[in-house]
Amino acid sequence: MMKPLDILLVNVGSTKQQVYQDLSMDFSAIEPPFWAALTAGFLRRKEFNVDILDAGFHNLDQPETAEAIEQYEPRFAGIVVYSQQANTCTPIMTAVGQLCKEIKKKNPRRKVILSGWHPTALPQRTMEEEACDFLTEGEGFYTLQGLLEGRKYAEIPGLWWREDEKIYHNPRPPNIEDLTTELNEVAWDLLPLSSGRYRAFNWMCLQDLESRNRCATMFTSLGCPFNCTFCAIHATFADRKVRNWSPAWVLKQIDMLVSQYNVKNINLLDEIFIFNPRHYLPIADGIIKRGYDLNFCAFARVDILDRTPQEHLDTLKKAGFNWIKLGIESTNATILEGIYKGHYSKEISRRVVHKLHKSGLELCANFMFGLPGDTWETMQDVLNFAFELNCAFPSFFCTMAPPGSELYKQALAEGAPLPNNWLGWAQQGYDFLPLPTKSLSSADVLRFRDYAFDAYFKNPRYLHSIEQKFGILAREHIENMVKIKLRRKQLGD
Repeated sequence: MMKPLDILLVNVGSTKQQVYQDLSMDFSAIEPPFWAALTAGFLRRKEFNVDILDAGFHNLDQPETAEAIEQYEPRFAGIVVYSQQANTCTPIMTAVGQLCKEIKKKNPRRKVILSGWHPTALPQRTMEEEACDFLTEGEGFYTLQGLLEGRKYAEIPGLWWREDEKIYHNPRPPNIEDLTTELNEVAWDLLPLSSGRYRAFNWMCLQDLESRNRCATMFTSLGCPFNCTFCAIHATFADRKVRNWSPAWVLKQIDMLVSQYNVKNINLLDEIFIFNPRHYLPIADGIIKRGYDLNFCAFARVDILDRTPQEHLDTLKKAGFNWIKLGIESTNATILEGIYKGHYSKEISRRVVHKLHKSGLELCANFMFGLPGDTWETMQDVLNFAFELNCAFPSFFCTMAPPGSELYKQALAEGAPLPNNWLGWAQQGYDFLPLPTKSLSSADVLRFRDYAFDAYFKNPRYLHSIEQKFGILAREHIENMVKIKLRRKQLGD
């Protein structure tokens, strides 16, 4: 007889159109929920019976997801409120809230747990507003373990719960220090990786768009030592440091993804992968020795790359690290210092981009509009600099204040306008409301961002370079992407 299911970890569905509008049809990613698989692996090693329902993968709406949950009959339904970065997690809370209500409508006795970045950033508000029974604050692993073990609520670190219509909570647990030992297993087998229905970011596969469906995501480290005011990562991890899995563990996961699931494209979710050469070089060397033909994307910083040896970048390229996500953000030193991003000039950014291109690495470079202190002139300077660098795929963002970030705290303290629903934090969404600056309204910032996107991706010089690098199919893909016009409530659409 099959052991009853202790917990069903749920990745919420029906968010793509809300978050990306028509870009969701072919131009956004559908990535496997790594954090759910990591959580499942941790709990399975503690001998609990765990499964994953990726409602996004199955394209289930909230009533359909609630119906599917009932078919599993779990002791707990654990909704994992994660996107691939903390700053993009909040928009899915609209669907999460709807799902909580549908679960309770279907079965009022079904116990619902919320875990993840957004619940941790706003635990009190989440417990007050959502139809959940429990919430885990922090990483969540030990909290879920305590719940499944049946311990008294008051003894479970990081737990929020309701009792007699009151909300109670315990201090969050310490972060897991030894990732390799404690978070040793990833439940890849509970994800439909071989289905061909997940897909990588379009820009990541410009050199081979037909391979987009052979993709996976994973962390090789957790945390970040930096203090950027627009980032919400520290709401979950609290400390400001990097914890690494061992290179051997990382290579073991890659081996499984290649041999068992035929994965080609791997998006590394680390806040900063190119940071400690004692971590990233053994990983790259191990991939090279295995002879894998893989395509990686990883995050890096301008100031770190400026002092990274060229031969390290050559090694990363040889291992398949074809794409680097680089946060240039602004060209104005005063603005960069104001958001605690670092101290680097245009010349340093030019030097770093030249180094990356010298090693054959392509960039998905981030640029931000509407940072504190921005004006029409500073935003135009950022766009001009993007044109100059001619990166293979820039990401143009409006500044927003994600819950858990310093900008969010500042916005609350100063009475700055914030979205009145969670979809208002979705960069490509209809309801998106960016932060204003002292001289620019939210609509001004949003209008400029959408103009910048259109101007860059229609630029003949850029399109010619894409065709030269990746071929005519890549150029046509981008030309089709830029034909899609996002509708914006702020702009009167």
